[in-house]
Amino acid sequence: MPEKNNYLFVILIILALEAILFSVGNDKLNLAFFNNENNLTKIQNILANIPVQAKAFSIYDETSNIKIYGKNDEIEMPIASLVKIMTVVTALNNHNMNDVISISPEALKQEGEYGFFVNEKFKIEDLAKFTLVGSANDGAYALTENIDNFLQKMNDKAVKIGMENTLFFNFTGLDIDNEFAGAYASAQDVNVMALYVFEEYPEIFGASIMPEINIKSESGVNHDIKNTSNILDKIPDILFSKTGLTPLAGGNLTIIYKNKYGHNIAITILGSSSEGRFSDVEKIISVL
Repeated sequence: MPEKNNYLFVILIILALEAILFSVGNDKLNLAFFNNENNLTKIQNILANIPVQAKAFSIYDETSNIKIYGKNDEIEMPIASLVKIMTVVTALNNHNMNDVISISPEALKQEGEYGFFVNEKFKIEDLAKFTLVGSANDGAYALTENIDNFLQKMNDKAVKIGMENTLFFNFTGLDIDNEFAGAYASAQDVNVMALYVFEEYPEIFGASIMPEINIKSESGVNHDIKNTSNILDKIPDILFSKTGLTPLAGGNLTIIYKNKYGHNIAITILGSSSEGRFSDVEKIISVL
């Protein structure tokens, strides 16, 4: 009987080793897929002819650390509410998660009505998540108050993380007038920003894929808001999403998702339409 047990134990060890080797082999194959020049060229040729509305888009494979493809993706363009990604991360860099801030009259003057009232108090963590999910302009503005030189800090952070074609003029991304946008960046830079913030604060920016969010202010009021993205249920393994839409910017969208090979892929769409930004991303994902 002991010999039989030993035999079974050896068999189990062999099977376990085979499973590990198979998994490692698959990982190597997956990692090699986009690193293979022939495969990458084929994908790039398809993407070059894909019918999208976007004026610019950029695709980056974080797992393989390679840029898959870009169209006009180094050109500065209006990014609308995608700027809130940097607004939120800059606020988090200058606060503790449990710090409490108040909604000022100036914050409530921002475009859009999200149900806040003057002097209503929120934890930074809650307001950050709410602002990302619902693209709340008053939430974004409130996050910046009582921090000196906030706009300069945003621009400095952009330079520090490698955003070479970016300039922020306000915290919300709203157009300043009919000719001047609140923020400009390249599609490639937005991918850099999205990947950076998701790595730094996954628990906050991961909330951006929630279909809706409910938070309770420290003043005791419940607030619900639906996500501004309607593509969340169409992308398996989506990790992060942020929308943007203004007259000057058109429809913008940035996402991070895990593709069928297990790679984290960042995609940014700039200069599309309100609905086109979502269909553009779906078309791109179908190739990857």
